[in-house]
Amino acid sequence: MFYFLLAIAFIFGLSIGSFLNVLVLRMDSLNTVWNTRSHCPNCKHTLAWYDLVPLFSYAILRGRCRYCRKPISWQYPLVELITGTIFGVLFAKYGFDLSLLYYGVIFSLLMVVAVYDIKTQLVPEYFVWGALILALLGGWYFGNFGFLSMIYGGLVSGGLLAILVYASREKWMGAGDIKIGLILGFLLGYPIAIFGIFASFLIGAVIGLIYIYFKRKTIKASLPFAPFIIFSILFALIIGQTVFDWYWGTFLY
Repeated sequence: MFYFLLAIAFIFGLSIGSFLNVLVLRMDSLNTVWNTRSHCPNCKHTLAWYDLVPLFSYAILRGRCRYCRKPISWQYPLVELITGTIFGVLFAKYGFDLSLLYYGVIFSLLMVVAVYDIKTQLVPEYFVWGALILALLGGWYFGNFGFLSMIYGGLVSGGLLAILVYASREKWMGAGDIKIGLILGFLLGYPIAIFGIFASFLIGAVIGLIYIYFKRKTIKASLPFAPFIIFSILFALIIGQTVFDWYWGTFLY
């Protein structure tokens, strides 16, 4: 039964990911999300329902539009797959509980932020503020830690990023990353927020070095930092307490 429900959560996440792709692609005209049917960005042909089945349609069509045969961006199946995985992971931790709904909404908003940041190196403010407000209102409750722990976590992670942003005059990262740092702190609380923000820098450094190596870029090449923070939130939310307890018990006792 667990695996059956896990599959349902994953498939539901795939569907959410398909919708998030639409939000990212229509960010400059969000009103069209509700009154304009999905269409091929190349030939503008209106897509049928069987062209829009998450992952499946992309695989059947071999990554090409049914009508003009132009390649379909990897963004579509990748966002669907990642979002489905996120919902599957959240279900594995929380089950079909209110926590799944709460974190599912927040990570859906953050997924839009991450993808849009990768595409444009800009942070969509409405989605960041939506996630920030939800994190502030419920982080302490769903995270099962005190309100002060949530505030301290936000001050640690958001404050550190604020120092880096203003010390570098936004050359190292943008001001939008400060709000995402606050979200990290509010959702993880103190002291797990320390692990979360450390993980974001570590993951960013590793990915940055890989990017430099394969793309033959210099250290001056810029990478959006928001996706690393967002991934670290999920990573720390799932295993942060376990890692922190292990570190505390191994090295401090």
